[in-house]
Amino acid sequence: MNVSVIGLGKLGLCTAACIASKGHCVAGVDKDESVIETLKDRRCLVRENALPELLNESFERISFSSSVEEAIFSTDVTLIIVPTPSDRDGVFSNEAVVSVLREAGSVLKRKKDFHVVDVVSTVMPGSSEKEFIPLLENMTGKKCGIDFGFAYNPEFIALGSVIHDFLNPDLVLIGSSDDRTGECLRNLYESFVDSSPKFAVMSLINAEITKLALNCYVTMKITYANELARLCGAIDGANVDVVSEALGADTRIGGRCLKGGLGFAGPCFPRDNIAFQKLSSAVGAELFLPSQVVKSNDFIVDYLFDIVDERIENGAALALLGFSYKAGTHICECSQSLKLMNRFLEAGYLVLAHDPMAKIDVPLRYKGSVTVCDDPLDAVISAKGVLLLTPWTIYASMDLKILERKLAHPIHFFDCWRALEDIASIDTVKYWALGVRSGRKE
Repeated sequence: MNVSVIGLGKLGLCTAACIASKGHCVAGVDKDESVIETLKDRRCLVRENALPELLNESFERISFSSSVEEAIFSTDVTLIIVPTPSDRDGVFSNEAVVSVLREAGSVLKRKKDFHVVDVVSTVMPGSSEKEFIPLLENMTGKKCGIDFGFAYNPEFIALGSVIHDFLNPDLVLIGSSDDRTGECLRNLYESFVDSSPKFAVMSLINAEITKLALNCYVTMKITYANELARLCGAIDGANVDVVSEALGADTRIGGRCLKGGLGFAGPCFPRDNIAFQKLSSAVGAELFLPSQVVKSNDFIVDYLFDIVDERIENGAALALLGFSYKAGTHICECSQSLKLMNRFLEAGYLVLAHDPMAKIDVPLRYKGSVTVCDDPLDAVISAKGVLLLTPWTIYASMDLKILERKLAHPIHFFDCWRALEDIASIDTVKYWALGVRSGRKE
């Protein structure tokens, strides 16, 4: 099948590479000419695990240009993967999608063959039927579902594992204007996925709601585990990992996303919760859970700040280990770690920091305020308090013998993921673990 991908950002470029790697011809489009020139030179500026290797394997089957017209005329399906940023009210903006659809409409008006337009970007429910399809029908003079097809087909991927998640989905969600369009996209996915996913083909409005509902449910589960961690941390002998492991064994619950920790962040989960709240208010069916999930997630920053502030005097040096929003990516968007960093800086603490991937980005935000260390041990031995904020394996595997030898003063170690409990064996370390009362482990 010939496929065009419009928007070659983190998800778009990964999508193009994955589809091309399975033998399809892909036309990649981006309005930024510098992005196109870089890709034509076979250079990849998107930082995502396994992407450079996959692109090298697939370059012969991908063409790159800034022409929407050329891409649509030469392909059967167009995937639109452009930003839909949140506005001041938390509602997703369709501006970039509409801009692409306007260009696509002028091409579809002249194209004789049936063409499927597939919006992958996350949008507010109602966008497809109230805005996108009427726009295309008015521009082309054609009827959706008869002369062209329209789909809403969002992905469920995580930064750092986009390639794996795209090729091995649990669920392929397809909202379609008609049976022909739904079948077309199902056939496309079946041709390149390596897993045996559930195909959920449904109406456009149901798919738009499902995307937000699924992400918000996941954050609710994460938040439940985080609240459980705070509860266990207040009861002698309690351990959140022991409790959550038992909970996860029940098939009604499941163990994924049930690790009590620092909360959720990143470019999707926080804004999806807010958008879900806005949707419910707009249709007069206010939901209470999403707002409480956001409130609880925000509270974790205050909770941890107070724990540290009670034990470490203002002005002392703190080492923050990890400021990307999760392990496996350099992305810091909505990171709980950066929120804590701001709180500590405002309170007068000296901040040292380390992250194996995000250390390039953070100095630009905190130039002169934060000392970014190349080695986590350097940060630890220079601080009075240490916070393990992102569960990178490099922190769990720190050489404790070297650390013990280099420590010249007692330190408080705050472990938000219970990733380095063995550090409690060092006499000069006062260990505190989120979700375990007094740092004890059952």
